[in-house]
Amino acid sequence: MKKTILAASMLSVLSSTAFAATYQLTELPRHQNSKNTFISDVNEAGDVIGAASYLFDIPIDVSYIDFEDSLITSSYDRYVDGLDIIGEKPSFTLDDIKNGAAVTNSDAKGFMVSFLSGQDGNAEYQKLSDRIALNLTATSADEFILFDTVTDFSASYSRSVSNYPTSITEDGVIAGWGSSPYRKEVFIKEGEDDTTYFVRDWPSRGLVISPNGEKTILEPEIDTYGGTSMVTDIIKMDNGNYVAVGSSSVSIPVNSQENYDDNCDGVDEPENVCAWRYLRGSFYNTEAYQWELDANYNVLSKTKLGLGIIRQDDEKDAFGSVAMAVNKNGIAVGYSHARNKEDDGRYAYVQAGYFKDGQFTRIHEHETYSQGGKAIDINDNDILIGNYFEQYGNTVIEQSSFYYDVANKTYTTIPTFFSGSQTTVRDINNNGLIIGQAEIEKTTSVPKYEAFLYQIGAEKVININDLLPCKAADGSDFPYIIAEATKVTDSAEIYAIATKTVERRDRLGKVMKDSEGEIEYEAVAVPVLLTPVAGGTQEVCPPPEAEEYERQSASFGFLSLLALPLMWFRRRKH
Repeated sequence: MKKTILAASMLSVLSSTAFAATYQLTELPRHQNSKNTFISDVNEAGDVIGAASYLFDIPIDVSYIDFEDSLITSSYDRYVDGLDIIGEKPSFTLDDIKNGAAVTNSDAKGFMVSFLSGQDGNAEYQKLSDRIALNLTATSADEFILFDTVTDFSASYSRSVSNYPTSITEDGVIAGWGSSPYRKEVFIKEGEDDTTYFVRDWPSRGLVISPNGEKTILEPEIDTYGGTSMVTDIIKMDNGNYVAVGSSSVSIPVNSQENYDDNCDGVDEPENVCAWRYLRGSFYNTEAYQWELDANYNVLSKTKLGLGIIRQDDEKDAFGSVAMAVNKNGIAVGYSHARNKEDDGRYAYVQAGYFKDGQFTRIHEHETYSQGGKAIDINDNDILIGNYFEQYGNTVIEQSSFYYDVANKTYTTIPTFFSGSQTTVRDINNNGLIIGQAEIEKTTSVPKYEAFLYQIGAEKVININDLLPCKAADGSDFPYIIAEATKVTDSAEIYAIATKTVERRDRLGKVMKDSEGEIEYEAVAVPVLLTPVAGGTQEVCPPPEAEEYERQSASFGFLSLLALPLMWFRRRKH
C-alpha cells in the first residue's frame, strides 16, 4: 500500500461533514459460467483476484454408483416426496441418471450435486467443490487453475479441489492455497466386492503464481500423510524479494499419531482413505509460517513465526497458529491457541495477536474461555484490525470488531450500526480507513448485513449504501445493495460484493421460468468498484414506507423484494 496526493485529498473529503462525499458504483465483470462472483484482493494498480461459486459445469461421474443402494434410493424418494407436496412430478428417474441424464437435465444435475454434497464425508462417493479462482479484468472474469486436473470421464476439470486465491502484490504476483484433486482408486478385499474410493494426495498447499502464470508451491515443513500449507498474504519488499505468510504443518501430536496407528492398517480400506478421514480434522500441529522468495520466485527461507502456547506434559492434542497478513515492517498478524496464564487450561477458541521476532503477542485479555478473536490485516503504520467473538458451541453470541496500535499497545472497539449489531472487518488502508460488514437489523429470522466504512477516530461507522445514489440513471430503484466491503485502497476506492436481482438460472445455466412461463428472478453476488466523487453530496433517500406508497401501483413492484440481500459471503481472511 502506498500513499499518494490523491489519497490525501480524498481523505480530506471523507473527513468532512460525516462522509458527505458520495460514491460512484461500477459493476465489475461476472464469471459467465456461475451464479456468484466475489472479490478476494486488489492491488493499488487495480488488478483484481476473486472467486466464483455455484458453477454450471460441474461434471458428475455415475460410472461407479450402485443405483440400487439405499443411500441414493432413499435420497431420491425424499426428493420425489418434496415435489409431491407442491404438486409437481420429477422430470427424471435414477435410471435416467444412470444413463447420462445429469448431463442434459438440469433437475437431474441439481439432484446429483445435492446428493454428492451430502456425502462429503463418505470416501466412496465423488467429491465436489463448487468454487473456482478468478482473475478479473476490465472486460471479463476468467478462471485460473491452482491444482485441478482434467478427468477421464468428462474431459473437463474435476471440480474436486479447494480454490482460495488470497492476495496479489503491486506487480501482479498472486498467492493462495488449494487442495489436490481427488482420483478414483479401487480397493480389493478378499471375499468381498471391489470398492471404489475417492482419494487425494494432500489437503492443502500454498502457492505463488507469477504474472506470466509460473507456479511455485510452498511446501509444508512436514508432509507426512500429506501435510498442509496455506498462504494468506504476500507482499513485495523494497529489495525486490517477496514475503508470503500463512501456516504449515510442523509436527504430529501424540493423540493424532496414536489414532492413526491404531486404525489405519490398510486391512478394511485403503490406508490413504483412513488418513483422509483424520486429516479432515485437527490432525497436525500447525504454526504461523513465512516464506521468503527472490525476484525469480525461488524460496530463499522458511520461518516459523510463533505459537501463543507452550505445551504441557499432559496435552497431546493439536495446537496451531495462523498468520493472516504481513506488512513491510515485518509484522504479521493472525491468531493462535493460547492460555491466560502459564498454568491455566487452553482457551476454547483462538486468540487474536501479532507475530514479531518469533513470538506471538496476544492483544486482548478475555474474561471467559468462550471468548476468542482473529487479527486479519495490518497496514504499514502498524495498525492491525480484527474480530472478537463470544461463542457457545457453534452459536456466536456476540461479534465485534477492533483496531490495535502496535506501537502504543492500544485496543479500540469499532462502533456498530446499533447496540448488539454483529460486525466483521475486512480491510484497512494506510490512511486508517476500515471497511467490513455489519448487521443492519435483528427483527428477521435471517440476519441482514450491509457494508460499512469507518475512519479511525470517528464516532460512528457509515453504511456504504447511504453514500450511493437513491435511483439509477433511468429513474428506477438503485439495483445494488452493498452487502460486504472487501478492499479499500489508499485512494479510498472500495471494492465490494453487492447483491443484484438477475434472471434465475438452473444447474445447466439456463434461464428458469415458472409454471406460467414467466421468467424467475433471484439475488446473486456481484463484484463492484466504488469510486469516491470529490465534492459530491449525500442524497437523502425517501423512507421505505414512502417509496412503497409511490410504487404501489407499479407493475414490477415485486422485483424490489428480490433485491434484498439474501446471503452474505466471507472474504479470504476469516
